[in-house]
Amino acid sequence: MRTALSVFFYTIVFAFLGTIAIGFAFHIIEINDVVSQLIRFYDDTYLRFLTGLSGLIFILLSFAAAQTITGKIQREKTIAFTNPNGQVTVTLSAVEDLIRRLAQQMPEIKEAKADVRAHKKGIDIGMRVVLAQETNIPDFTSRLQELIATRVQDVFGIDETITVKIHVAKIVSRDEKNSKKRPEAPREEIPIPYQGIKI
Repeated sequence: MRTALSVFFYTIVFAFLGTIAIGFAFHIIEINDVVSQLIRFYDDTYLRFLTGLSGLIFILLSFAAAQTITGKIQREKTIAFTNPNGQVTVTLSAVEDLIRRLAQQMPEIKEAKADVRAHKKGIDIGMRVVLAQETNIPDFTSRLQELIATRVQDVFGIDETITVKIHVAKIVSRDEKNSKKRPEAPREEIPIPYQGIKI
């Protein structure tokens, strides 16, 4: 509700300012009319009171909107659940680390990167993986999606819907993977004869 009011407030304010700016740019608004209205508001005590009250309301609405936006951004970076002794929040990066460690234990996955996003309807998990060539992709990705969703629910006690999307970025052979990990042979150092220093 507060977010909707904040959006409505900023829409009205910026639309009004934009209309004034366009009116000045195309000479739709006469400068003399503006000056006369400002003088009227400045001289009339009642109108000055309304103007000051409107300014105070605008300031309060701006602070409320800022707090709402900041709180929403903060909530999107964490997952919260309640224990009998109080509330617990978990950062999304902690969930991503759990998923990466889980993926590293599976021999079919050579590389994995996770991206977790939380919203009101649930949690969206996106994974970018590099798989071994021998992997049955439909069967393995189905098992991986179910495993990740179940593990995240069990570890963090999340009741919301968890959606797991997997993007297979590359398929590599075992030889290709092993060649990347093969250490380089030490280079044989060729002794250089000492020739001394010529002065």
